[in-house]
Amino acid sequence: MRSRNNGSRIFLTELMFSIFFFIIISAICLQCFAGSYVKSKQAKEITAAVNLATNAAEEYLAIYNYKGDTIYYDENWQEVDDKDAVYKMTSIVIEPEKRGQCQQMHVVVATMLDEEIYSLEVEKALK
Repeated sequence: MRSRNNGSRIFLTELMFSIFFFIIISAICLQCFAGSYVKSKQAKEITAAVNLATNAAEEYLAIYNYKGDTIYYDENWQEVDDKDAVYKMTSIVIEPEKRGQCQQMHVVVATMLDEEIYSLEVEKALK
């Protein structure tokens, strides 16, 4: 007896390759979307950190007796107590060693695990 080839074997093979190709493309697309989500979150963190550091620098330049401090923020960058914090901004004022030198301030915005997000250094001439 001879077996007849009615084309179903070729159709099933083609269908399997199509499904396999779809799975591979779907995995690549999911990986791209996940990567873009992480990059977006990092960009939001950096933008918020730059804004906070810049505001602290402007305040330092505007106020004569500015004292450094640490301010804590939650995941939405709202000011909170240190126990609920996710991020922190620390500013340190360094007095000049000699008369005529500039006073400096270092601002560091970091996570609570001390992973630095952004830092800024500002100098101010004293009167």
